[in-house]
Amino acid sequence: MPIDLSRPLAWKQAGAEQRAMLQDLQANILKGHGRKHTAHLFLHFSEAEPARRWLHQLAAQLTSAQQQLRNSETFKRTQRPGGLVTLLFLTHAGYQALGVAPAATPSDAAFADGMAQRRKHLNDPAPKTWDSHLQGPLHAMVLLADLTAPAVRQARKALLATLPAPVQLVGEETGLGMASLLSPSEGIEHFGYVDGRSQPLMLEEDIARERDERDGTSVWDPAFGLDTALVKDPGGRTPHSFGSYFVFRKLEQNVRGFKQAESRLAKALGLTGEDAARAGAMMVGRFPDGTPVVLQKAAGANSPVPNNFDYLDDAGGAKCPFHSHIRKTNPRGETGALGATIEHERAHLMPRRGITYGQRSRHPNAPSQRSADLPTQGVGLLFMAYQANIANQFEFTQAAWANNPVFAKSAPRTGIDPLIGQGPAGGQRCPLHWGGTAASPRKAVDFRGFVTMKGGEYFFAPSISALKTI
Repeated sequence: MPIDLSRPLAWKQAGAEQRAMLQDLQANILKGHGRKHTAHLFLHFSEAEPARRWLHQLAAQLTSAQQQLRNSETFKRTQRPGGLVTLLFLTHAGYQALGVAPAATPSDAAFADGMAQRRKHLNDPAPKTWDSHLQGPLHAMVLLADLTAPAVRQARKALLATLPAPVQLVGEETGLGMASLLSPSEGIEHFGYVDGRSQPLMLEEDIARERDERDGTSVWDPAFGLDTALVKDPGGRTPHSFGSYFVFRKLEQNVRGFKQAESRLAKALGLTGEDAARAGAMMVGRFPDGTPVVLQKAAGANSPVPNNFDYLDDAGGAKCPFHSHIRKTNPRGETGALGATIEHERAHLMPRRGITYGQRSRHPNAPSQRSADLPTQGVGLLFMAYQANIANQFEFTQAAWANNPVFAKSAPRTGIDPLIGQGPAGGQRCPLHWGGTAASPRKAVDFRGFVTMKGGEYFFAPSISALKTI
């Protein structure tokens, strides 16, 4: 059966060509690996030949998409964990350091530039302010993921023991995923909100589950073609060798500042009691339990957490403001006001595979938190996303949506994304009451600066055959 990249893949009915693709494709691209503990090891190559030999050995240990999907099915039947996931990513500088010919190097322009060179377009802080190990040059990242921290530490120790002298560890990050106490099947970020609920689904089996076991697909279609993330790997050794561009960004969260700003906003809007939670929901687009504020003005619609909705019944942004994070980063047809078709808008979306980092004295959803329980630094999100075109997906989302104070409606100005938007002013306008029209009264606010970009890079996830012969 030929591989049709414009459609999702039914992997359980895959033909020979599709199975060959899955065997050569790294895991985590088509479906998240699901582990709560990760290590991210950043590497530098000082000599090409020893580095290539080491990559040849590592390639045999990488987790393929086929292996991941089979392990997932085994877990569903037997509850037997799938074990360690090992992945490898290369930067453009890494390809050059390895002496790979241009014809065998991924050609995306943003990938070639690197994240630091694109910072002005993204409004990113100067690289000299980034964490030192992320200032570069970086050549590769190894991602290790497992169900427990000891298992990841053991895998890390074993991997570092294999590094030849010309392959240096220049830094690392540790991921620690968190589950919501309010919606236990969902992950959360450090501000305490359900995160990652809406994803492009590229496997027919996942789409069927969304339709049949969650809240449906009749309003918002989560089905996306494989070409959302996959591109031909120019260094692959088979006709079915694919890879994906991979964005990594370390985003530090000032939890105390965010929560204090939530309280100030609630007071400014006259929201008291249970209604006070709507202040934060108007920034995020969901209540902490995942209930979309466009659907109702209080939490509670979280079993399951909805994804089958759009904003057609809130054209004026009086329920879910235009600036809210989930409306900015997945407009669900919103940008038609600026002339974009829904197909063009969907082409900017990308499968995200981020994980939180940092330790907390108390869980983000724990009640009655003291100021000391709310960190101002040292916690955040390791943002990770796969895509076929960095400029059209990640960079467009960050620059044209999150950072854009106009966004979908030419007037009035909507303000930047209060979470990940980067700009000189927030410029948001919050409705004083839930529901109404574009003319409903609003209050201007400046809600921003609680997420700081601490560094990152553009990578490529090569096919396994490319790494075996690089």
